[in-house]
Amino acid sequence: MGEEYDKIEKVESEISEWLKGRFLKEHLLFGEMVELMLESFKPLGGQSKGLAEDKLALLTLASRMFNDCEGAKQLLLWGLPDQALPVIRDIIECSLLFRLFLKKPKTAKKWLMSLAEYQPGDVSAKLVELGVDAKEYSMYGSMSHVGHSNLLASLSHMQEIDVGEKGILRVAHFGSSRTPETEYFVQQFFLELFFLLYNALEEPLAEFYYRHSKSDVFEIWYGKVNSLLPKLENLTSEITAKPILGTSEVSRTLQELVNKKMRFKEFERRLTEDSNP
Repeated sequence: MGEEYDKIEKVESEISEWLKGRFLKEHLLFGEMVELMLESFKPLGGQSKGLAEDKLALLTLASRMFNDCEGAKQLLLWGLPDQALPVIRDIIECSLLFRLFLKKPKTAKKWLMSLAEYQPGDVSAKLVELGVDAKEYSMYGSMSHVGHSNLLASLSHMQEIDVGEKGILRVAHFGSSRTPETEYFVQQFFLELFFLLYNALEEPLAEFYYRHSKSDVFEIWYGKVNSLLPKLENLTSEITAKPILGTSEVSRTLQELVNKKMRFKEFERRLTEDSNP
């Protein structure tokens, strides 16, 4: 392993430990949510032999959904929010398919046995036809845009420091970074992850668990799900009450663009204005 990469790994490890302490509330709330997620899958645990195809499809999706959540959490706590976003977006795809397979078991069998693929837009449209309100799909478009390698999806790796008369010092981080931009995106993406987790627990996973467990067991579980909402609301209020980022040029620009909801066009103008005659 080269000397430069050794340095990057060391810095990433230090930042990861720092982030775990800084985002302790997020870390703990995540743990509560995924414990309830895992409990909802228990009815299928240990039944892989002779399991019906539709249930096997649901178990396969459940495994992927959990690993998406865990992977996103790890990336966020490594200070890599840009890389976490596509993983978080995949939770939406899993949730949409999970909903569809609950309503249409034959579709689940086709997905499992025929390697059929279903695009998120098509699945969402089918769910609408079935009268299912999949709230998570409203986030898919914006996540798809920022999930690609464009400027807005790369800002947490670039730091701008005002050095007075010398101008702006730009630092490109290879690996994690401990900057106001990174902290901002880590918290925002944790909130999006929590919304998707809570939404999945409250609807498709609750429906699945209700079908496959005793009513008293389900009621205890669902009571725990409901108890998450005040915690999530308090954390959201705490995060949104904080100032948006620091005082660097990137921070000021982001705050302005978020407020105006014109982020991409404004960045494009700022990038090209120096080259205009």
